[in-house]
Amino acid sequence: MTPPPLLSLAGLVKRYGETLAVAGVNLDLRPGEVVALLGENGAGKSTIVNMISGMAVPDAGEIRLAGHEVRLASSRDALAAGIGVVHQHYSLVPGFTVVEAFALGRGGVAPLDRAALRAEVRALGQQVGITIDPDARIGSLDVAAQQRVEILKALALSPRILLLDEPTAVLTQVDADRFFAVVRRLRDTGTAVILVTHRLADVFAVCDRTAVMHAGRLVADRPVADVTREDLVSLMIHGRSDVGHMAPAVLTADIEADTAPAACAPASVSATAEPVLMAEGLELRRANGSVAVAGLGFDLRPGEILAVAGVDGNGQSELVTCLAGLARPAQGSIRFGPLDSRDAQAWTSRRLRAAGLAHVPDDRRRLALVGDMELDENFLLGRSRAPRYLRHGLIDRRRLRADLDEAVRDYDIRSAGPGQTVDRLSGGNQQKLVLARELAGEPRILLAAHPSRGLD
Repeated sequence: MTPPPLLSLAGLVKRYGETLAVAGVNLDLRPGEVVALLGENGAGKSTIVNMISGMAVPDAGEIRLAGHEVRLASSRDALAAGIGVVHQHYSLVPGFTVVEAFALGRGGVAPLDRAALRAEVRALGQQVGITIDPDARIGSLDVAAQQRVEILKALALSPRILLLDEPTAVLTQVDADRFFAVVRRLRDTGTAVILVTHRLADVFAVCDRTAVMHAGRLVADRPVADVTREDLVSLMIHGRSDVGHMAPAVLTADIEADTAPAACAPASVSATAEPVLMAEGLELRRANGSVAVAGLGFDLRPGEILAVAGVDGNGQSELVTCLAGLARPAQGSIRFGPLDSRDAQAWTSRRLRAAGLAHVPDDRRRLALVGDMELDENFLLGRSRAPRYLRHGLIDRRRLRADLDEAVRDYDIRSAGPGQTVDRLSGGNQQKLVLARELAGEPRILLAAHPSRGLD
């Protein structure tokens, strides 16, 4: 007799207000299997993960573990059932150290054995190929390092089922390859894995099956060996694979911008044009006082795109924070028009935004959005003093709503309406909202850190 699946979803339904996020999904997962859960932004992928991990309760349908129906009403229920999860939006406490983050949620009242936890973090990190300082404060880590902490936390509990929601979104290719090696080892030991991703390279690198969602419904469940990239793109966008295929290069550009050829030639930039941003002799420090950037200088001219590349943790996060006016350099200076970082009164995020700087941060939930505020309120953040939205000293709600409606159409932001709170949006739609807001003001400079994170 064939044993039942380790995890079985039967007719799962989930609504948020009038929005049907998941509509009657059936999916099985067996031990030692890695299933890619795919779909456009807002297709219902993260809602599926939330229901399996106890973060949301289905309105209808069943979740079964090894053939037995279970009710997962909290994350503690899921952990007790052997379900580990790395959410797209992290649940780490900024004031905690990595060791304290590991201890959180394990239960018990015994004193915290910091030495044992340090050894556990280092040993697991060595096994996985991730280096993290056990005593580092979560708030001092950039978003990529925080994601590594979440991955290690999930693996430390030796789960029977591991849910991974966009785990490679901000990992370098080297770190992603190491992570895939860990996933393969977990598969070999019988762990079942659901991998939510927008990177199709991840699917073909490590997955056994693909489950594709479209508009809240599961439209395909096929072995990876039986699908092509073109099939997956068509299923994600159209809900079926029998529509005409686009040229492969265009498909790659739509889904995987990190490996796609340039869509157009770069604009011509005059070397004699006056720079709009100038940095000289920058020295930037981390929260612990160590030097993150030393002796950096550059000019940025109108119409120019400057890429800052490197392995995460080498000063990129500190540079973006300083350029955005959220910190000042320890040495050197930055000049943006009349604003100079050596002037503490001038170098503020408010003054920089007023001068034409737009900022898309790498951590949208912490730095760009307020989850329990509505879409129109978030769309107004940073622009409440803009003359466009002021009428007799009050916010012009009609103008704001018209601009938001236009942005929703142009950026395909999928929501239940302008009154929906942002925390009810999928991660990709949250990112679209940030991009729409920051680009709406026709900025002189766009400062973007991982701007395509979570997007189709």
